[in-house]
Amino acid sequence: MKRDSSLPKGKNIKRIRLSCFVCILVLLSGPVTFALGPLGTTITNLEPGQFQLGLEYCRSSMDLKLINGTFIDSVDGSLNDSGKSIDLTLKEFEQTNSFVNFGYGIDRNWEVFLRLSTTKAKFGDSLLREGEKFESDSTPALGGGIKATLYDGRYFKIGGLIQANWAHYNGRLSSPQRPLPQFVETNIKEIQIALGANYMLIDSIWIYGGPLIHFLKGEFDNTLIQEAKTGTFQVIESSWDIEQDSLYGGYLGTQVEIGKNCYMNIEYQFTGAADAFGAGILLGF
Repeated sequence: MKRDSSLPKGKNIKRIRLSCFVCILVLLSGPVTFALGPLGTTITNLEPGQFQLGLEYCRSSMDLKLINGTFIDSVDGSLNDSGKSIDLTLKEFEQTNSFVNFGYGIDRNWEVFLRLSTTKAKFGDSLLREGEKFESDSTPALGGGIKATLYDGRYFKIGGLIQANWAHYNGRLSSPQRPLPQFVETNIKEIQIALGANYMLIDSIWIYGGPLIHFLKGEFDNTLIQEAKTGTFQVIESSWDIEQDSLYGGYLGTQVEIGKNCYMNIEYQFTGAADAFGAGILLGF
């Protein structure tokens, strides 16, 4: 990590910073899906113009509130019934993500990063209460963010970070009481904003942590196929909005410099309704 430095000034740097934040806000407003990702330190490890390549892993579990539900019930393609679905809480929705991280140092205190990943999700008996299980297919995902060093001391630093990660989950829901196929598709939008303190415990080993804000929205769709009493097929399509169960939380981690411009970190994140474990190794060049 860098040692003592001062925050750079100038109109060009201000334009770059503003452009980065605008780009991120545009990405966050689009019809994409987000998945929880590792934070790492909230301060930059990169010099101006330096690139970074890394491998990261994150596993998270959260409770999702399913609200504003609707359903359409049809038999052999003809509408049978429709209306509102009851609100539900999907317990322990687990996500597993593997990332390739590409970073770039804008200046001595700012960096941006892009993530390419594969992601999977699963949950257990919490939708129908019939012993069902869901595990999604493995799908590609995309993410990114920006971090800034706000105070740069020799042994103590403060930084901030905003990030989002994109993913989409779909697959078959299996239930011992329902032999016909049932399908789930879910889109989750998550944004993480974190402020962090970073302290050099001993040379090359830093501990970091602080508060975070976790925004979450999305959609959850369930398609149930069953045999009607008439011997025909009945299809019930249900859809809910996803809402977060808790907004505020924190994180704690450690970063070790294992070689020149090479860092390894491990961390834990939590809110009242979600927690995550993350680890990664990053190489600057």
